[in-house]
Amino acid sequence: MKAKTLLISLLILCFILNGCKKSDPILLNSGSTYSISVDSTFYTVTNNDNSSAGSEILFALDTKTVGKLFLADENGSLIKEKSVGSDVQNLQKWNYNGEIRYTYFLSRGAITLDSILGIELGYEYICDTSLNILDSVKFQSFNNINATEIDTHEFILLGDHHYICETYYQEKPDNIPDSLHPAPGVKVAACIIQEVNNGVVVFQWDAAKFPEFYTSSQENNNFSDLTITHDYLHLNSICVDSSDNNLIVSFRNLNEIVKLNRQTGDIMWRLGGNTSDFPQTGDEFFLRQHYVRKIENGNTLIFLDNGLDKTRNYSRILEFQLDENAKTISSFKSFQIPDKFIQFAGSVQKNGDEYFIGGGSAKYAVRVNYKTNKILLRLNLYYSSYRTLEYE
Repeated sequence: MKAKTLLISLLILCFILNGCKKSDPILLNSGSTYSISVDSTFYTVTNNDNSSAGSEILFALDTKTVGKLFLADENGSLIKEKSVGSDVQNLQKWNYNGEIRYTYFLSRGAITLDSILGIELGYEYICDTSLNILDSVKFQSFNNINATEIDTHEFILLGDHHYICETYYQEKPDNIPDSLHPAPGVKVAACIIQEVNNGVVVFQWDAAKFPEFYTSSQENNNFSDLTITHDYLHLNSICVDSSDNNLIVSFRNLNEIVKLNRQTGDIMWRLGGNTSDFPQTGDEFFLRQHYVRKIENGNTLIFLDNGLDKTRNYSRILEFQLDENAKTISSFKSFQIPDKFIQFAGSVQKNGDEYFIGGGSAKYAVRVNYKTNKILLRLNLYYSSYRTLEYE
């Protein structure tokens, strides 16, 4: 007993002397619960069974006073942290041509689009394995889009000086259907996607050119109101479909996922919402989804189905297999997350029988076995993380 008491005293003393900044934290084991003694004001760990040996967990916390980047191991034990400004989001890891890169978004401050909730504009930073900045990325002014800042929601690094990003751009469209009673001069937050290679814009897509989206909007769509900028789409994820190299995008405020031709910009199909090209029934409908990805060699569409507080206040993971030619759903899986409702943001990744789920605004991340419903790891975050991601 005396030895145990002495050990605990030494651990506490060590924690104090090092100012909470050790790179190799000490884990205090108490049954199945672990508490990280380093930066425990930012996160702690529970339900740890070490089931994903060798993985790396990434998240960025915005504390409103300082932005923090965290790299942790498969147990949630801190590997590296870095303070970067006051509003940081979306820490990601990339591996191309044998090079490892990290990227994150940093807000440049106040939002110009009438302070639309959920939209943050700034710049993306590309880093080495020590999180030292190698390059920064801004939006390229091109054609009629005179923008320099990108949006936080998505950034895809394809190679050195080759990337896909997005921004929101205030436009006054003249193609809103008359049935929606648009006022002359009404402003919308148009979603712009841009692919840049070696400083040259090779693809740009402007959602405002597609009038069919206006009638599908579920939020921020009172187009007779001239006092605000209407975020009627809210683009929150983009991925490259590995089966054909086209783009799959998620529009939160449509409850819809859309596939775009990466050469022409044409709409190839729409899934979800009130104009789905794929007939849906029952549980196949989703609400305010995030982090849409193609996995399993492009055969499976997976995403976080957030839900909606007044309609369905619990969150799910959905998997679809689609026959894109016949426009039918070949296979569908649904998994209700055994944790708090994720109202905003979030992410999901699949590894064997496990999902790694970033809880977004609910301030947690979990690794869960979807067959047994057992939570294998839980990070308790004291500030929200737009995404929390795990990499092998």
